[in-house]
Amino acid sequence: MERVAVSLAISRRNRPDEILLVERNKKLRFFGGFLAFPGGTLDDADAAIAVRGLDDETMSRFVVAGARELFEETGIWLGSGGNTPEIGQLRADRRRLLAEEVGFGELLDRNAQRLDADDLVPLCRITTPPFAPVRYFTWFLRGLVPEETEVEIWDGELVSGSFVDPKDTLARWRKGELQIAPPMIVLLDEWARGQDGLERRIRSMTESYEAGALHRVYFSPGILLVPLETPTLPPATHTNTCIVGEERLYVVDPSPAGEGEQARLWKLLDDLLDQGRNLAGILLTHYHQDHVGALEPMQRRYDVPAFAHADCAAELPGAHFGATLDHGDTVELGRAPDGSDGWRLHVYHVPGHARGHLAFQDSRYRAIIVGDLVSTISSILIDPRDGHLATYLESLEFLKSVTTTTLYPGHGPPVPDGRRVIHKTLEHRAEREEQLVAALSNEPQSASALVESIYTDVPPQMHALAQRSLLAGLVKLEEEGRVRRVETGYSLV
Repeated sequence: MERVAVSLAISRRNRPDEILLVERNKKLRFFGGFLAFPGGTLDDADAAIAVRGLDDETMSRFVVAGARELFEETGIWLGSGGNTPEIGQLRADRRRLLAEEVGFGELLDRNAQRLDADDLVPLCRITTPPFAPVRYFTWFLRGLVPEETEVEIWDGELVSGSFVDPKDTLARWRKGELQIAPPMIVLLDEWARGQDGLERRIRSMTESYEAGALHRVYFSPGILLVPLETPTLPPATHTNTCIVGEERLYVVDPSPAGEGEQARLWKLLDDLLDQGRNLAGILLTHYHQDHVGALEPMQRRYDVPAFAHADCAAELPGAHFGATLDHGDTVELGRAPDGSDGWRLHVYHVPGHARGHLAFQDSRYRAIIVGDLVSTISSILIDPRDGHLATYLESLEFLKSVTTTTLYPGHGPPVPDGRRVIHKTLEHRAEREEQLVAALSNEPQSASALVESIYTDVPPQMHALAQRSLLAGLVKLEEEGRVRRVETGYSLV
């Protein structure tokens, strides 16, 4: 699913080095609790409003949507000419606009005002990488407002907003004091480098994204998210590789098997190494092919060891391994993004999806990389051939006990409240077990018949995979003495 949106980089004319950030309500599904630029999606009615000095109808819609969203979210009014409304009138108009009692165009017409092309000018465009279930095609527009402009946030989608210094804001983010939406991280970083050449630098970066370069995606400091296309199980199309560290880098799960995706990963790694960083090794959560497709090619290119649990290493005889890892081990990362020493990864042995499965949690920000223990776009397949459902559930319970902040899944976007996602995963598993028990009876039923009666929300072409998951549930119930297996199928004890 792709949505069209506008995001606004707003500064005051006398302080262009500062920028307006708003804090999104934690209740919001998309980046709740994060700092971001004001903005939103386009409305059909935006197309009916002309922008003086702008002949491009498509860009005109983005400018109108940007001006409307800026007024709705912050109270900043960009209309010019005609009769400038008093502050009391603007507040009343804003309430009516938010209540959908009046349109944005009506407010402009009533005051004989207009929008001008130089109110909001194109800065760059960014499309969410294809790993996300909801993708946003977003134009970022830059605007300068008068020095006396005040920001007025009303309770709702936003909880606060102010003009901030990008350097100070990024420093607070690196200390773990703030959450900032990933696209803002790279833009604030460019802002912090100074106004000279700012727009050129930003356009160069975002145009490289459009040409195929990997986005610089940070949901927490020190962990660069690299979603890459892999031959994985649907609905996922990508696997999350992560690059952890600042001066000393570890690549967690070098995933792509295709040469094209591998080349994109090599380009990113080469750029990081050109900055003077050191590639220390490869960390593996587990051995499934959609997580290790680039393992051996990466070792041939960079000559670095891999580190994994002994059970994982045994499944990958073609790779070169350093010391094996087990529960309670640590991996030293050196200096953290905020400059503090003693930064490391804690290693957790969390089997159940696969033998020797590991998770890695950083010591400074408590972000955790969990591989295929959790997905944020689907449920995890537990295949009895190398997985074990009861063990998997025990691993989830352990993860819930240590997860306090951002969770990086093997597939799908990271989430800031990882414990909540683990809790929902456990709830889903309990619901599936209840469905399975309810479908069983004293008369034996085959696994395929049970799949058809239970997985009514799954397309028929996915029933073979669903049957593997169902068998894992039957094994668990059989081990608990609640189900009997006979030649003709499974029945309740």
